[in-house]
Amino acid sequence: MADLIELYEKARLLNLQNLAHGKIDLNRETVSNLDYLDYVFSAELELRRQAAIQRNKNASRLPQRVFDPSRLKPGIAWQVEQLDTLQWIEEEQNIILIGRCDTGKTTLAAHIGQMALERKETVYYCNIEEFLRVMKHKDTSRKTEKIYRYILDCAVIIIDDVMYANITPEDLPIFYRAISFLNEARSLIIITNRELSGWISAAEDTHLMQTLVDRITANSQIIRLR
Repeated sequence: MADLIELYEKARLLNLQNLAHGKIDLNRETVSNLDYLDYVFSAELELRRQAAIQRNKNASRLPQRVFDPSRLKPGIAWQVEQLDTLQWIEEEQNIILIGRCDTGKTTLAAHIGQMALERKETVYYCNIEEFLRVMKHKDTSRKTEKIYRYILDCAVIIIDDVMYANITPEDLPIFYRAISFLNEARSLIIITNRELSGWISAAEDTHLMQTLVDRITANSQIIRLR
């Protein structure tokens, strides 16, 4: 037999306020079937959950990739498996994926993002060029302002192709300020084909780049794909 307290809670979640507050006495309904009602509420909640996940997935712009865990080395596979708890999001940790081209960095990031979406977290994926464009024009374009506001609401922000090409001296301060701000209350997933030491040597302002690297690695997990 379904529990009445659980049914009232599900009614509250479905915004069925009369039922949730006991104004409809289920015990008086001689023809009611509490188990069936529990099924109906549970099904409705699950449908709403799936719809919310799909909306967030569409907004996330996650690339459609097929993740194959068998391609991961045992140590990395264990590390990725631990990420499924999403404790890294609760602790606002960053994840840095480092590897050469075609090592599966973007596919792995998309998989991690999908795990977060399935737990009702909001996610946004973009490459470094789009990220910089949004940061540059968020105050002058309604379209980029809308994207920026969505990014601010996200728990996980995935930035791809970081340092695939050198960040220009003009863009580095913009990137630094944006990352420093977003890093305060969110988890960043940074995808790069260069070791972090290579970021510093490639920058014109090595001090600013070193500070940026220090910020994103202060509370992070680094995953190297070979």
